[in-house]
Amino acid sequence: MTSATSAIAPQELVKASRNGPRAKRRRRSRLLSRTAVYAAIAVAVVVVAFPLIWMLLAAVKTNAQILDLRASLWPDQFHWGNIEQAWRSAPFGRWFLNTVIFAGAATLGQILTGMLAGYAFAMYDFPGKRVLFYVLLSGLMVPFATVIVPVVQILGDLHWLNTYQGLIVPNIASALGAFLFRQFFLGAPVELGEAAHMDGASELRIFWNVYAPLGRPIIAAFGIIAFLQNWNNFLFPLIVVNTTSMEVLSQGLSVFQTQFSTNYNLMMAAALIVVAPVLLVAVLAQRHIVEGITLGAVQ
Repeated sequence: MTSATSAIAPQELVKASRNGPRAKRRRRSRLLSRTAVYAAIAVAVVVVAFPLIWMLLAAVKTNAQILDLRASLWPDQFHWGNIEQAWRSAPFGRWFLNTVIFAGAATLGQILTGMLAGYAFAMYDFPGKRVLFYVLLSGLMVPFATVIVPVVQILGDLHWLNTYQGLIVPNIASALGAFLFRQFFLGAPVELGEAAHMDGASELRIFWNVYAPLGRPIIAAFGIIAFLQNWNNFLFPLIVVNTTSMEVLSQGLSVFQTQFSTNYNLMMAAALIVVAPVLLVAVLAQRHIVEGITLGAVQ
């Protein structure tokens, strides 16, 4: 009996500790904290998503419904023809092509230059390396608007205004890309490069065939971020381009705003055309964004 009682007692003590008032208070506290976190996330999602929802619904309304402050958020009737009308109201096909060329070429350039700069900062020692890296980081702190005037003057001297090279060349380098790739290459195994050196591989081959394939997650993540930024770029194309045939999508939205009125429904329909590819890329590639940024940050 004594041995049986001593064997059962610890189990009863465990159950009592799990069901005691202190354990109940801990569970209640955890439940309240989780509820608060989920509520905060829900509020943040609503705040971030509401402008997008408003744009989607306004794109299928009439202009009178948008201007009527008493009208409901949900449209009385869906006018799907607004999207087709907006597409035909301006050369959106040409602007779409210009945006694809600009965003694609600039993104590719930022990936290549970022990889090379990050690899150099991570793998080599050279005079002034630390100072040069700090100068590079300062590019993340200086707004591009502060240097846009001399950039435009240089483009004008080169006769590159209203050209693809004028749009692309000033945007083929990214301080953020160089920083992220440097953080990644700092954690790459040095033994792989040393082994390739012993096999007689050149520096370029080591970079391209050994280390570059390891960086696919960070390449995908930064490529997506850079593409979204270039696709939505408005200020730089606005200053460099002043002809209709070379405009990009972000500039084309102003065609629906005249001196006396604004067709908000057609503007929102055109904004939907502009945003749709970006949303598709962001939704499909969000896992790569999180994985790549985390991989570069923890090195």
